[in-house]
Amino acid sequence: MTHAPMRRAARSLLALALGAASLLPLRAAADIYRWVDSEGRLHVAQHLDEVPPEYRAQATPKQSEPGRGSVQTFSAPAAPPASQAPGDGQSAPTRIYRIPVQRAGTGMLVEVRLNDRVTAPFLIDTGASDVLVPKQVADELGLGRDPNARTMRYATANGHVDQPIVMLDAVDLGGARVENVPASVSAQIEVGLLGLSYFNHFTYNVDAAAGVVTLIPNNLVESGAIRGGRSEAQWRAEFQNVRMRIAAIDAHRETIPPNHSRELQRLDDDKAKLEKQLDLLETEADAARVPLAWRD
Repeated sequence: MTHAPMRRAARSLLALALGAASLLPLRAAADIYRWVDSEGRLHVAQHLDEVPPEYRAQATPKQSEPGRGSVQTFSAPAAPPASQAPGDGQSAPTRIYRIPVQRAGTGMLVEVRLNDRVTAPFLIDTGASDVLVPKQVADELGLGRDPNARTMRYATANGHVDQPIVMLDAVDLGGARVENVPASVSAQIEVGLLGLSYFNHFTYNVDAAAGVVTLIPNNLVESGAIRGGRSEAQWRAEFQNVRMRIAAIDAHRETIPPNHSRELQRLDDDKAKLEKQLDLLETEADAARVPLAWRD
């Protein structure tokens, strides 16, 4: 039986999708547009006008498969199962998780258990780097209240937003449980996004037609390819983003006349905040045992 929060979320998302569709011209093509934001994150959308204006020039369309949407069609590269014993040539049976999903407009909705305490609806979004938790869910979990927490900048259709980073003790989707999952908290959404900080632990496939997501545990954590829920490319992108923002402030400061003391002070304050964010990112990377080479 579908739980009431799932039904409400599905109805809300479907209503939003129908409302948006009524304002847009009909489209004959079923393209998927992909773009990479300033933090190196891959995003997908079904229509070009859903891409933030600053990224439309680089957005590349790819014809979608019949009957499939955008976010639910991507699969992780195949990887040996985590239960593979090195060198013995044999592997123990690997559990395969098949979890029903519910269509909500163009998205796929699932129930996710967080920290073994709170169950909430989430949209599957394998284009998102991290799990994105609605503020009301984070409040229920007692997360996201530290004013000194590390933040991450996200590109949205309405511009850039900085959101606090939290560490989830556990994320469970249909029994496929992952511990110590990095996530961000957003006050702008009512339904969460289940992103790569969770899916990086699995070989995954979402069959929109059958309404099933399949998860097979991989060995990327055991092999060291995933640290703290993120890949080498993701860690590099996060470090590079903060350093680029600091460099941009330094470059801008050089253009400000010396007598503009108020503007210079504002830039110095912004730089100090980013340097604090870089220190917090280093601390998080140390806890995840991220190699120094991944922090360049």
